[in-house]
Amino acid sequence: MKKTASILMWLLFILTILYPAGILIAACFGYGFELISISAFAIVIAVLSICIVVHDNVYKNTLENKVLQILFAIISPFSLINAVLYIFEYPKIWVIAGVLISAGCCFYLTIQYGKPLALKMIALTLSALMVLPIGFISFIFLIFGNIGQNTVVQTVESPSGKYCARVIDSDQGALGGDTLVDVYEKGGIHAILFKIEKKPQRVYSGDWGEFKNMQIAWKDDECLIINSTEYKIQ
Repeated sequence: MKKTASILMWLLFILTILYPAGILIAACFGYGFELISISAFAIVIAVLSICIVVHDNVYKNTLENKVLQILFAIISPFSLINAVLYIFEYPKIWVIAGVLISAGCCFYLTIQYGKPLALKMIALTLSALMVLPIGFISFIFLIFGNIGQNTVVQTVESPSGKYCARVIDSDQGALGGDTLVDVYEKGGIHAILFKIEKKPQRVYSGDWGEFKNMQIAWKDDECLIINSTEYKIQ
């Protein structure tokens, strides 16, 4: 049972830091990091967290792995950072519930297994300071939802297929909106759980609804023509 508990704990820690660490590392190299399914990840980490806590209470586990003790000393603030990223990306009730349930379980695991004591106390203090603003953010998103909504209304590939221009209708509700054109470079890494792609280059920002009459075409791989104006791709 100890081996099963350790495997589940390792898996929980990896899944908890995957999104924050992936975003940070990818950003350092000019790339974007996305999970394939935010909803699926939120449900999985919630179920996994509950299973670990239930397993711990049923079998009264003892954790002797020093590395895991250190990791679980710091998992609570990481779980809250992870929760914020999930909520901003996909503010649905099941996602919010899933990541907050996981964060609560991580608090329990930090208290139960985190060592050394000084590191655990620092992590718990930071986590306590983060709880109120995260709770407020969750409430706002739950009540009002994601006010802004971006919809891709047209996609145009460059002659060689290296780039792809996407015309986006950015609806900001009562605030109005914009018509955006982002250029993506094809390629990157598409794994089972996530994808890593170069960050898009925004070449155009115009008035809301402008996309309805927009004329867009590629001159070549380095030049995009929007309403008779040329935009160079860097």
